[in-house]
Amino acid sequence: MIFVVGMVLTWYSCDSCNPTTCSNPPYAPAYWNDGGVIQYNNNCYNYANNKRTDTFAQPGRAGGNMYNALNCMQVTNGAIADGLVQTTAGATPPSGKTKIALVIWPDTDYHWYRKDSDGKWSHKPGGTQATNLDNSSNIITNPETADRGRYTIFCGYFLTCSDVNQGQGHANIN
Repeated sequence: MIFVVGMVLTWYSCDSCNPTTCSNPPYAPAYWNDGGVIQYNNNCYNYANNKRTDTFAQPGRAGGNMYNALNCMQVTNGAIADGLVQTTAGATPPSGKTKIALVIWPDTDYHWYRKDSDGKWSHKPGGTQATNLDNSSNIITNPETADRGRYTIFCGYFLTCSDVNQGQGHANIN
C-alpha cells in the first residue's frame, strides 16, 4: 500500500490487511446437516466451497456470469467468474486451497464434490444432508469413479479458497 504523508511518499507493507487464509476443511457434516436453515438453504456449490450463504448459491451469480445452460462449459464459466480456478486431477492445491469437482446430469442439473482434509471426497446434494458416500453407499475416494447416478458427465476439477471452519469459506459465491 502507498500512503502520502505530507509531501513524503511512504510505502507501507501490510500482510494482515487481507486476513484471508485458505485451508482445507475436514469432513464434519453435522454443521451442514442441521435439519433447518443451513441444510435447506445451502446446496452443493455452497458445500463444495465451504461457504454458507443461505441463498442456494449458483455458479456465476456472484461473478456476474451465471450459466444459461446446464453443460460443462457454461457452469465452468460461471464458476470461473466467481473466482474458482481450473486445475487437474493430479495437481497439488497451492496455499491450502481446496480441490472441488464438477459433474453434470445432462441438460438437467450440475453437482459439486469437495476434497476434504483427510483426502477423501464429500458432497451435499441440494437441500439434503452432506455425506461422504456415493450412490452405492461407498466412501468417495475419487469423484471420477464414484457412483454419481445420473450425473454422468465429469467436467473437471477446480480450486477454491476454503476455511478449516465449516461454512466459513472465502470464495466469492452467492
